[in-house]
Amino acid sequence: MFLDDAHDPVRVPRAPEAVWVERLLWVFMLSFALDYRASVDRQAGGGTGIDQLLFLGTCALSTAGIIFLGWRHLLVRPGVWMIGLWAALLVFLAGNAFLQGVDPTRSLRTGLPFGLCLAGMINAHVAACTGLRASRIVAPVFAAAVINIFWRILHGFLFKEISLETVRVEVLSPSTNWMAAWIGCALLLRSRFHWTLVLGCAALLTGILVTVTRALIFPVMASAVASSLCFALGCQWKIFRWRVLPKRLLPIGVVAGLAVAGMVVAAVVWPALIERWNERLFHHAEDRNLATDVSWLTRSAEAEDIMKILDKDPVRYLHGMGIGASYTWSIHYLPELYEVYPKDAELGDDVWFAGHSTWTYALFSGGIIGLLGHLFLFSNTAVQSLRSAAANAALPGPDIWLAFLPFVATLCFLSETATSNPFYERLAGMTFGIMAGLPQAFHIRVSFLARTDPLR
Repeated sequence: MFLDDAHDPVRVPRAPEAVWVERLLWVFMLSFALDYRASVDRQAGGGTGIDQLLFLGTCALSTAGIIFLGWRHLLVRPGVWMIGLWAALLVFLAGNAFLQGVDPTRSLRTGLPFGLCLAGMINAHVAACTGLRASRIVAPVFAAAVINIFWRILHGFLFKEISLETVRVEVLSPSTNWMAAWIGCALLLRSRFHWTLVLGCAALLTGILVTVTRALIFPVMASAVASSLCFALGCQWKIFRWRVLPKRLLPIGVVAGLAVAGMVVAAVVWPALIERWNERLFHHAEDRNLATDVSWLTRSAEAEDIMKILDKDPVRYLHGMGIGASYTWSIHYLPELYEVYPKDAELGDDVWFAGHSTWTYALFSGGIIGLLGHLFLFSNTAVQSLRSAAANAALPGPDIWLAFLPFVATLCFLSETATSNPFYERLAGMTFGIMAGLPQAFHIRVSFLARTDPLR
């Protein structure tokens, strides 16, 4: 099983409805565990598959059930402030899009991950307030992440016309950067080894190798830096001890060894995969007579025209164009882009999905108000994570390492926001919503800390 229910010296009483809330939380996270990127044709047509409608219905029903069972916990602080402000931002984005005449179906599809993020916040908040431990709240997130990483790869090879020679982001799971955060915390902050670490590392390494995505290096590096910082803070707060650092570093060496072994196996079994990594890392521009990496060219082309659209009326910088509104790519970049893309490809003619950068799309869709909303979401999640860890330092329990997880996950999330938009994916919105609500579990624990006899 995914849980490690070691005894916690602080007993948080569980509400009668906690059992059903936990079950529904599993249903919520697993509802989109088999989600995938739709084909280009279906995206262009704005269509939605029956399977994805089923995913959405399951997700909505489980969230409704959790709210029904735990509605009286919704106003518990401090989690209610994050829920309220993010909900207010979503209302603003929806109203802004409606007033500016954006196609409602486009607004709904583009804004769905933001709404699922809110659902994740609410579900984690209610679960925490009913007395569920952090490990029980994170368990379904881990399960959904592992399933989705392997499912995306399997789905891509079975149902899309791709091979090891052509595979790219079609099989990239939105859970990969969260898995990097979880592994960093499990390696450096968890007091004992658990078999799920091996499973998580296998999923992350497979996702990185097969998708040939250089950007995944950033969340791995962010996880290492953030987890190290959290260990240092934990030592300062007397949660951890510096003398155990060599013991904590031993699993890192084992994981590094397994990663090297995995790459050696991949080089032997799939030499073309290693060659593609060599091309992506060291020959991504020169071999195509490009002065700049093609990925960066697409981001620049998008950002340039977005700024031109906003420049037409400076007031747009305040409220944006509405979520789901159309934008284009600058034509000045097309000659270079067509060195890579097929000549008949329609590049940036009428784009309306959440773009290639979290920040440029936040500005385009919601203006300064949208930017501030995103900044508050990320900063509040990170701050509440560290605050909850510090508050529990007097008598840390076995789940204390998970108190740092939202902070590390936020930094991993942010590491990709310049060149990608994790909110493009539904499962990413759900996962980050759970992270934003997770600190509430540790705030609840603190309220019972004073009632616990540390000598007992």
